[in-house]
Amino acid sequence: MQQPQRGQQQGWRGPPQGQPQQMQQPQRGQAWRGTPPAPYAVPQRSPRDARAWHQQGGWQRQGGWQRHENWQEHRAHNWQNEHRSWAQRGGYGGTYIPRDRFYGRFGGEHPFRLREQPVIYQGYPRFRHGGFSFLIVDPYPEAWRDNWYYTDDVYIGFDDGYYLYSRNDPSVAIAITVMP
Repeated sequence: MQQPQRGQQQGWRGPPQGQPQQMQQPQRGQAWRGTPPAPYAVPQRSPRDARAWHQQGGWQRQGGWQRHENWQEHRAHNWQNEHRSWAQRGGYGGTYIPRDRFYGRFGGEHPFRLREQPVIYQGYPRFRHGGFSFLIVDPYPEAWRDNWYYTDDVYIGFDDGYYLYSRNDPSVAIAITVMP
């Protein structure tokens, strides 16, 4: 089984199955994808600080993916070299999704399709889901179909920041940020 390509940490892709408060061990014959999931616990950050981080393009630190004015330029040439995890970027400093809303609409148990090509906003693709707007701050892999946003089920997980995963290729974690 291929492990996630996200820097040194390999972690949680959504809440554990069952009750959010309980961690279930994998069933016989199954294995965790990385470290066992931890409860969705995010640091407290003021909306003002999150907005400032976002306005300053905090995701661009440490060689993050730069702005592009059209969708076609957001496809990677070599995803392994162009992707950056949140840890490699210096950490996630944006807005957080409240715990109850995260468990109710996000994680691997809540796949969805974007259904349309993301709109370029300030040089980055933007999409909406679950009452939130997200920026894709990583390129999408060169191996993905041109219209993956229409054909592939995706989900949003959290480890050291938010990531977009495709159920067709869950080894790839595309960094995203919640718009303030």
